[in-house]
Amino acid sequence: MQIIGNYLLRILIGGTEVPVSPQMIGQISLAQDIDRLLPTFKMVLKDATGLLGDILPYDKKSNEITIAIARSDTPKNINTFDFVVKKRSPTWEKVYDVEGILDVKDFLTGPKIRSLTGSIKTNIETIVKDELELNKTDIGASLDYSKVLIQPNWSNARLFEYLKENIIGKAGEGNYYCFVKNLIGSPILVFKSIQELFLSSVSYKLIVGQKAYEDFYPISDYRLIDNSSLVSDFGSSKQQYSYFDYENGTYESSEIELVDYPSLCETHLVDSDKETQVITFNKLGRNNAFTSDFKGKIQNNFYGRVTEFIHMWATTWGLENICPGDMVLVLFSESLIGGNLFTYQHSGLWMVKRVVHLIGSTFMTNLLLVRNGINTELETTLKEAANRGAK
Repeated sequence: MQIIGNYLLRILIGGTEVPVSPQMIGQISLAQDIDRLLPTFKMVLKDATGLLGDILPYDKKSNEITIAIARSDTPKNINTFDFVVKKRSPTWEKVYDVEGILDVKDFLTGPKIRSLTGSIKTNIETIVKDELELNKTDIGASLDYSKVLIQPNWSNARLFEYLKENIIGKAGEGNYYCFVKNLIGSPILVFKSIQELFLSSVSYKLIVGQKAYEDFYPISDYRLIDNSSLVSDFGSSKQQYSYFDYENGTYESSEIELVDYPSLCETHLVDSDKETQVITFNKLGRNNAFTSDFKGKIQNNFYGRVTEFIHMWATTWGLENICPGDMVLVLFSESLIGGNLFTYQHSGLWMVKRVVHLIGSTFMTNLLLVRNGINTELETTLKEAANRGAK
């Protein structure tokens, strides 16, 4: 393990450790995203000797790349990623340029034809352990109910994507996420609803400013992106849809309302007095494996849009073990002066959507945070959140 600048770094290519200095690093980025099944990486190294690009053979072994990072020298904090190369750019001017994904066996390959009976949660855990060969899972209790699942010549990745889009929890939970996160060197498959993620305890505390404060990590730079106006045009307070009732032979209509969404904030970024123009999802089909009224499919789609009403890109110290789905508390330092947390409307809880570790002369982490609204002590015309999903 090398100490480079303010962090520890170890790179192995085909099991052989490669000494790396900051001057060699053109780019090393590790990304995890709640909407992507597997973490990815991109590495560009200056290869003056030609060893990596010209001498070592491009064989199966050289496609196995391990990257271990840590901001401190505490061994328990080191996060190790085992990647497989999926794209290798031609060598030019002595530059070694590769990118790929986390190496998980039998996930994207090996389509299977089978039916799965019994608990959905148990079946997913069995696939992860026996076929993906991962030792850890984080699957919501809402999926612990019996259902017959069909895998019609699909890879396991496609099966999980189908479930994520259509599934509904045993108590009506919606908006499921399925992804593999890498935590302290261990790949963990997560399959949870938005309600279950929101009830997780706060993993990190962040403060907008150049310096850390008590147990808050500093956000040196941030940028807010408000998508609510655009997204609300596709249905904000409710989502209407129609489907074919196979038993009665007729089309039926239904809707999902915002009032049931488990909010992270006091208010939704939706005007309470606005006449909502709803775009209806029509003709969804004649049946669905989970609910005959397609509630799971529509709820997953609608809640997913609501969750991303507003985004915040934040740059902080290298946090090697922060993961998608984590809850973080963001505090604006100015609010400490008056002692009011919600003086600034973007203070409060956020969910981590995307993590990008940037490794070079220093180790920094970019976080894409999302939530459905704001917190404020001022009066607004925004719709109040009736169902606070996190406290």
